Amino acid sequence: MADPLSIIASTTGIIDVCVRVAKYLKDVKDAAGKIEQDLLALLEEFNGLQAVNYSIHNTWLDHQKAVDPKAPAYEPLIETQWQDLNHALCGCSKSVLRLGALIEEVVGKDGHSVTSKLDGIKKVLRKQSKDKEILEIRQQVMSHRDNLQVLLLALNLYVFSTRDWSGTDALVEGPILEARRPRSVTRSFRASVTSATDAVASVKLNKHFHVPRAVSSIYTGREPLLDQLKSALSQADLSIQKRFVVYGMGGSGKTEFCLKFAQDYRNSFWGIFCIDGKSKETIRHTFSNIAKIGGVEPNELAAKNWLANLAYPWLLLIDNADDRNMDLQKHFPAGERGFLLITTRNPYNRTLGTVGEKFYDFEKETLDVDESNELLLKAADESQRITSVRDAAARIAERLGYLPLALVQAGKAIFRHMCTCNLYNYLDIYDQSWQRIRRARSLSGLRSSLNNDEVVNMKNVYSSYEIIYRGLENTPALSTQDAIDLLKLFSFLSNESLRMEVLVTAVRHPQRQRQYDEDQAAKKATTTDVASNSWTSTLKECLIWLQRQVDKSVPVLPAVLREETYDEARLGDAMDQLESLSLVNYHREDNSYSMHPLIHTWVRERPEMSNAEQAMWCQAASSTLAQSILLPPLDLIESAEALRRHLLPHVSHVQMCRESIKLKLIDNQKSRNRFWRPLAPTLSRQLALEFGKFSLVYFTNGLYLQAEELQLKVKDYVCGQLGMGNQLAWRVTLALSATYFELTRTNKAAELQAQVLDSCKQTLGPDNPQTLKFMDILGASRCFQGRWAESRELHEKAIEGMNKVLGPDHEDMFLATDNLGKVMWRYFQYKLSHDLHAKAFQGLSKAKSFGPTHAKTLEAKECLALSCIDVLGADLQSARNMMLQVKRERKLRLGTEQPWTLLARCNLARIESAMGDNAKAEKLIRKALPVAQRNLGENHFGTLLGKTHLAQVLVRQKRYDEAEDMFMDIIQRHRYESAARDDGEHPDRISAMRYLLMCYAEHGKFRDALDMCDQLQEAISTIGGQGLGLLHPIAKWIEAMREDFKRKVKISGETKGLIFGS
Repeated sequence: MADPLSIIASTTGIIDVCVRVAKYLKDVKDAAGKIEQDLLALLEEFNGLQAVNYSIHNTWLDHQKAVDPKAPAYEPLIETQWQDLNHALCGCSKSVLRLGALIEEVVGKDGHSVTSKLDGIKKVLRKQSKDKEILEIRQQVMSHRDNLQVLLLALNLYVFSTRDWSGTDALVEGPILEARRPRSVTRSFRASVTSATDAVASVKLNKHFHVPRAVSSIYTGREPLLDQLKSALSQADLSIQKRFVVYGMGGSGKTEFCLKFAQDYRNSFWGIFCIDGKSKETIRHTFSNIAKIGGVEPNELAAKNWLANLAYPWLLLIDNADDRNMDLQKHFPAGERGFLLITTRNPYNRTLGTVGEKFYDFEKETLDVDESNELLLKAADESQRITSVRDAAARIAERLGYLPLALVQAGKAIFRHMCTCNLYNYLDIYDQSWQRIRRARSLSGLRSSLNNDEVVNMKNVYSSYEIIYRGLENTPALSTQDAIDLLKLFSFLSNESLRMEVLVTAVRHPQRQRQYDEDQAAKKATTTDVASNSWTSTLKECLIWLQRQVDKSVPVLPAVLREETYDEARLGDAMDQLESLSLVNYHREDNSYSMHPLIHTWVRERPEMSNAEQAMWCQAASSTLAQSILLPPLDLIESAEALRRHLLPHVSHVQMCRESIKLKLIDNQKSRNRFWRPLAPTLSRQLALEFGKFSLVYFTNGLYLQAEELQLKVKDYVCGQLGMGNQLAWRVTLALSATYFELTRTNKAAELQAQVLDSCKQTLGPDNPQTLKFMDILGASRCFQGRWAESRELHEKAIEGMNKVLGPDHEDMFLATDNLGKVMWRYFQYKLSHDLHAKAFQGLSKAKSFGPTHAKTLEAKECLALSCIDVLGADLQSARNMMLQVKRERKLRLGTEQPWTLLARCNLARIESAMGDNAKAEKLIRKALPVAQRNLGENHFGTLLGKTHLAQVLVRQKRYDEAEDMFMDIIQRHRYESAARDDGEHPDRISAMRYLLMCYAEHGKFRDALDMCDQLQEAISTIGGQGLGLLHPIAKWIEAMREDFKRKVKISGETKGLIFGS
């Protein structure tokens, strides 16, 4: 029976806190007047929770009276219900206690009572700073309340069913009740209780189960450890993050144990997820996959934030966290809701556990003799009933140190009779294999990255694997030779998530790309304009040229993946060979394979594999990845982008292997030619093409530094081969400039664009459509830099030239018009800006290459909507509707947390504020800001711009002190260092300073406003160089404001303390 004291204590405690919370919320509401609807909704939630707990309390008392202990007719079912309810109460109690602590912070030192209107407002402001945490509590309360209500329904039905049906209130004993209770009621009761039980079970049912692979069908042993871990987790302190570490050498079964735990206790967790802990990069990539599941921006911070704020229990498996130089705790999600299960070979990570024994040491907690025998014989498909078989298996298991991976490999070798081995001669062949490894390492001069200690420690696995490998080599079948080739190829890719899609597209995409190139050849010969300024399209011609220049020789690929010999059945046979020998594991849910890290390393570092052979198979892996990546515009399809996201760990691993092999070759060259300086490796056409494609992968995954590194190499190669005056050189240079913009290195980006424009003018002339397009692109960058005069001149020249050469209805004309509208807004010519944006939006909506939902069309629509704020008499309701459409479309196409979606939310807030709904505007921005800070960074231009708009909203709400503090933080010069220039401040900083000046003026702080006038004038004086900033209309505005403030300071006289006091 569930503990009655526990249930009574839980309900009483929750009711007590609910009463106090409800009283406080009512007090604040009465004193503060207008308050957010969230506060009222929160009050309703806790009133509801209080009512449910009263009902549970009373139902428990009724249950104690109604149940006859001598005849428990439904006791097993009801006992389960009470136990579930008790568990739910514990979780609910935890949430309520958290809210109690939160409320204490909001209440402050003056207590619950609201002493004045100002005191009530202060409480509301403190509450607003805790909005995020209050929202979390609210979600938890709703979940707990719903669960408790379902359970309460079933229990009330039970109490009702135990009443006397004679019409009296006397309780009837079980056997008599059974005779007197109508059968229809009995059936109804059973059905209701069963339905309630099913409903509760469905609430607890696992929704997400994302693990690297299924548990092996021959999993054996360690059942007591699984039970102990489950018990430790259930008894863990709820106030701390629950973590457990599984430590042991490679091949000891750590991952398999954790997968078994996840499978057996799947329904204890709402979500089960897995992280590849090998490196920071693999951690980031696998976290991005979790982020996509959560519907947030695909990056590590967003994923961890999503997990930390889930109201349901979750399990995160961090696998292969072996790197001793990595601080693993930095990658843990915050909070105490989840359970982290960590596998590691790093002994220092054992201290990270927090529950139960905190860690298992699988070097000590090995499989016992019987478990080892069973596992070996299962793998070998041998009977366990024969004494001689069990004895032979025991001898093998003892020699292999009871290591699960070595046992499985031995069993597979015996099953397939690799190298003629069986249960009785396996140890002889094993010893021969180990001696062969030692001799080969001695002859190879230890060129492998594995040191002797690692090889000796892993001798059981490596020797067992080597027997299988030798057996494959000695089998002449085509599928076996293909299997060996694929095994070597896979060893230079990431060992996780080797999708068949990558292998198949590596064969099919080159043919598709050639067909497209042939179809477009004639059209490209006559096309002179550049249709889009997206960074990917700027690489298009460059990569296609490289593709055509690559040697006609057969690429470095295994025969099974070459176009002329490819056969899908042949590829399938080879993969079946590897899977049957447990060299790879197949995952049906995503049609992918994985390799154990030890096997993955050993294949690549076998003593027999020379540096030259390593280089060849590394190139084969690189070629496979490159051929699977489509060039623009074929890559614009959704599946191509998804594939690029998936390829990141494979591209990273092959690049790492390439660098390692290059260093080995250089070292060898040094040792053989001591008097000659090693030749620096040069970039080939094939490698330049691969680097260009890999930069697409890095860019898609937000790794802009890695994309920059590769694009610089491609740019140097193309410009070196063709010169800067070639169109392909311009395109790759513009692609690099786009990467610099993503890195907020705007000055460097604009510098590259200026180089392209100058070269284009010299080569094609000033009136060529490409020259005009590049002029428009540079103009947009100059506007972003605050060089408005130059930006205006570039856009106006581009539009004038395009109108003559392309005509008024060309799509490039509309893009340039939209860009000019942005500049004119900064010149305070709001009506002209509005008209330009309207023209651009209408034109792009009808343009064949764009349409109403294209990113550029939405950008023009957004600018048009915002321009209505500053145009007298503009229809703000229409502007609001347009902005809602932009926000909805971006959310649908890009996701909730994508920067462009956040910008739309912020701009919608600006329109809401202009329409007078400042509370709604503040809520919109405050919801977006934490996401921007997490995904973009505190000093990103987008984050700072969002804070600027929030501060403006605070000014309109007359919350001057808050606004001033926020403005002062925004205008700190160090926040704009990435875009710092010698010829002026960043325009966003100048805008924030202007808004702060206006805030001071409205607040009556005229002396502070006067000081800000001086700072602002100094800031604009250097814009554009040669004092051009003083010619901007803002300079006249500043001077007019200065004179006004001087008069007001003079008039204030002795009352300045009242005027300037904060």
